[in-house]
Amino acid sequence: MKKQLLILALASLLALVAGPIVADTNEQCLMCHQDVKDNPVPAHRDCMACHAGGAEEHMDNIRVPPDAVTDDTCITCHQPTEDFMAIRAHQMEMECSACHTIHEK
Repeated sequence: MKKQLLILALASLLALVAGPIVADTNEQCLMCHQDVKDNPVPAHRDCMACHAGGAEEHMDNIRVPPDAVTDDTCITCHQPTEDFMAIRAHQMEMECSACHTIHEK
């Protein structure tokens, strides 16, 4: 029981500390990337959900892009269900970004 309370307390503390860090980082992104701010999909307005890799280097030097978003990144939220796989393009092993651009409305 004590171990569970300790884990819960640490998770809560981490959420309090990480929340402002992610929010600040996202706001930094939106200073330049205004097109993302009005994206109708709330999860697609959270830059760090997909672009965490290489983001720190990008913020230090804007000429260094963050790591590319791969299909592995997409499927962390978009699980390939039976309906998903019924779509022919999803059976062709194409990259998600071949058809889907998450930054556009």
